[in-house]
Amino acid sequence: MRDVTLLCTGRQKYKGNIHAHSVRSDGMYTVEQMIAAYRSKSYDFMCLSDHEIYFHSDEYDTETFIMLDGYEMACNMERDTTGQQYHLHGLLDRSRKVEKPFQHDEEHEKPDYENLDTIQQLIDEMRSKGNLVIMNHPEWSKNREEDLLQLEGYAAIEIYNHQSEIQEAVGYGVSYWDYVLKRGKQVNAIAADDAHGGPTDMAVSEFYGGWIVVEADQLEQQAIIEAIKAGQYYSSNGPMIHELCIKNDRLQVTCSPVRSIRFITFPNNGLAEMDPTGENITEAEYPIQNNEQYVRVECVDASGKVAWSNPIYPKSERNLLEEL
Repeated sequence: MRDVTLLCTGRQKYKGNIHAHSVRSDGMYTVEQMIAAYRSKSYDFMCLSDHEIYFHSDEYDTETFIMLDGYEMACNMERDTTGQQYHLHGLLDRSRKVEKPFQHDEEHEKPDYENLDTIQQLIDEMRSKGNLVIMNHPEWSKNREEDLLQLEGYAAIEIYNHQSEIQEAVGYGVSYWDYVLKRGKQVNAIAADDAHGGPTDMAVSEFYGGWIVVEADQLEQQAIIEAIKAGQYYSSNGPMIHELCIKNDRLQVTCSPVRSIRFITFPNNGLAEMDPTGENITEAEYPIQNNEQYVRVECVDASGKVAWSNPIYPKSERNLLEEL
């Protein structure tokens, strides 16, 4: 593969939570209270993804904290009859320059679920309104992996949902991600809180448990969105990834002190790096074979918290170079 720096120690990084709810839908706190909570923990941005009601306002933006425009969308379907639900996250991508994006506080009526085409039509409609679409909490929703493979047009899967994990033990969606990656779908990952309420200052809280760290030129909505689209970020519920690069066909990572660094690949087996004495490590590398469907990195600390990189696709790049 060509040498490339995917994440860089010297670049500006911004921390954000893109999944949370306020009193505008089913949350406990006002918009102002939600912003104050995340600002108090040195977050740089957030999105109020209230159910079926759009947030589209620059009113709360400052030089050190911004709000991303977006919402969370579902359709009318009962888990008792369908076995699952679908919640889709929309983030406004202003580069799409659609004629009629959703306006602030505009409500989007939930469609009635008939079959998987209903979900595809919903994704298409959200995109037609200028949204980058993310598949939220697939484990909580009990989505079928083969359905996520069939659906088109979403950019990422929420692989960690903090509220679902601490309350119902269904917060991790990594298996869904790997399922579609193994079958050739190229999508990124998201970790988020999905905070609705409860105390914000307790050891166990819906707040501050899952986030993304984005590398962007400036703290501005479209700059953050462009970086998300390009995969220039990592997801985490604990550790930090400082640098991720490819040099001489080796994927190299440096991170905060962790117990292990794991390179997840397919169809090859991956690689797990650990210190044999049990001490923490801060760097590792994986020799790319250039036949991998994908390679992604997990940095896992002593308490089991993880930072996830987005995937690279060695086989796809090789095929592209062969075509050129």
